[in-house]
Amino acid sequence: MQATARSLSITAIAVVFTALMTLGGWHYFIAAAIITAVFVGLDLVGGMELSDPVYRNPTQMNLQLYLVLPLMVVYLVFYAWFLGGYLGVRGDTLGLGHAYAALTGVDLLAARAHVTLIELVVGAYALGTIWAGFGTVVGHELTHRTWSRPAMLVGRWLLALTSDASFSIEHVYGHHANLGTPKDPATAYRGESVYHFIVRSTLGQIAGAWHIEAARLKRLGRPVWSPRNRMFTGWLMTLAYAGLFLLFAGWVGVAVFFATSLFGKSYLEAVNYIEHYGIVRVPGAPIEPRHSWNCNHRVSSWLLFNLTRHSHHHAMGDKPYWELRSYPDAPMMPFGYLTMIYLALLPSVFRRIVHPLVLDWDRRYAIPAEFPLIEAANARSGVPEFAASRAHLATLAAAE
Repeated sequence: MQATARSLSITAIAVVFTALMTLGGWHYFIAAAIITAVFVGLDLVGGMELSDPVYRNPTQMNLQLYLVLPLMVVYLVFYAWFLGGYLGVRGDTLGLGHAYAALTGVDLLAARAHVTLIELVVGAYALGTIWAGFGTVVGHELTHRTWSRPAMLVGRWLLALTSDASFSIEHVYGHHANLGTPKDPATAYRGESVYHFIVRSTLGQIAGAWHIEAARLKRLGRPVWSPRNRMFTGWLMTLAYAGLFLLFAGWVGVAVFFATSLFGKSYLEAVNYIEHYGIVRVPGAPIEPRHSWNCNHRVSSWLLFNLTRHSHHHAMGDKPYWELRSYPDAPMMPFGYLTMIYLALLPSVFRRIVHPLVLDWDRRYAIPAEFPLIEAANARSGVPEFAASRAHLATLAAAE
């Protein structure tokens, strides 16, 4: 029953969102409002999901995942078509408007003639958010299925929407081995702002993915400058999406695509930021549930395919999303994912809320072997409350 409710809720939102994104204009405001209201408003009142049901129909659960890519392409194409109209592209590219009218009776050409800049800006916000909220999340889920070529292919095409197909390399083979250590660019330092982290993590993950891919090709006896280099094929996937914007909206459309794509990518990095902020781990030590910030908020869990159950995901990275457990004893985020992202955009507010939780992690979850790492992280942070905790850590170390 719960599986059916989960499927219906996601499908219902997808249907409504599809209608809004294809209608364009003022409908973009409704799409943006739905995203914010559902992921923030409903999450604040929706309570926790601590049950761990057993789902007996994996086909149904998988179908939700593979439905996402065609929907993302529909959103992209219609947005680019409306953008082209605003930019003065004449005619009905590929007959999209006439085809839509024939199917639905709705005159999109008339709507496109009156689209405004503010509507397109709001539409870009909605588009980038949904690329991140559904596209990247599902891409992440599928690219963990390294044994399945279809899953990897669909997952990489989804990640390419946010110019990040290489995430499938660095995240799976780098982050999942190195989280909580200095080798992991996707673990946020104590005291680091989300803005600094987005840049550092993005560049670090691209570099990490390149090195991982170069080592793989070397083992296969192939040159790094090869068509088999997944970095190159990932970039070509992103260029294919940019080509659609070029077709519908010209070179300005290409610029808008990359701006929207990088906006969506920033969401992904903000998620990395909140998932591991301030946590340390001894390099090479086992990855345990305590090494991730977990989240059991019901709405975030339902709509983000249990990405929120991050502690179990890192303990068992190959588990499909419907098998992830709530782990109520793991370190917990105080709010749902999108709420936490918006709080991270206000560094002083984020620190007031999260730094006490990091200090609590030091007391309740850290082991003695991690105390020196905590000391070093606190010293580098330059944050007074972390510096003040050093005496407490010394007491804990002496007690051990």
